[in-house]
Amino acid sequence: MMNLWKVGQYRRMPRLIRPNLPPDVEAAVRFIGNRARANVLRQLAILGPSTIGQLQAELDIGRPSLNRHLEALEDDGLIETDPPRGVRQGRDVTYAVQARRIRSLARTYLDYVEGH
Repeated sequence: MMNLWKVGQYRRMPRLIRPNLPPDVEAAVRFIGNRARANVLRQLAILGPSTIGQLQAELDIGRPSLNRHLEALEDDGLIETDPPRGVRQGRDVTYAVQARRIRSLARTYLDYVEGH
C-alpha cells in the first residue's frame, strides 16, 4: 500500500490539528500551552518588574530562549516593557506582567471551549 503522505498528495494539516481560532484564543493557546512561557509569567508575577538578568537568575533557561519567550509574550500583550520596543538602544529593559490581559485571554479561552 502506498503512503500518500510520503508521495506529497496531502500537503495541509488536518483541521482538527490546526483549526482556525479567533486571535485572542490563539494568543491564549500560545501561553497556556507553553510551559516555559507560563513559568516566565509566573516568575514575573512573583518577582514584580524585572530585568532579563533577574529573570534568568530565577529560571533554568538560556538567554536566547528567554529572549524569544519574552518577545512572544510582549507581542501578545501579556507583558509590558520599559522602555518599550523600538526606543531601547542599549538600555536595560524591565519586564512586567499584564495581569488584566492574562485574565482576559483566559476568560476568552474558557468561553471558546465552553461554546459561548
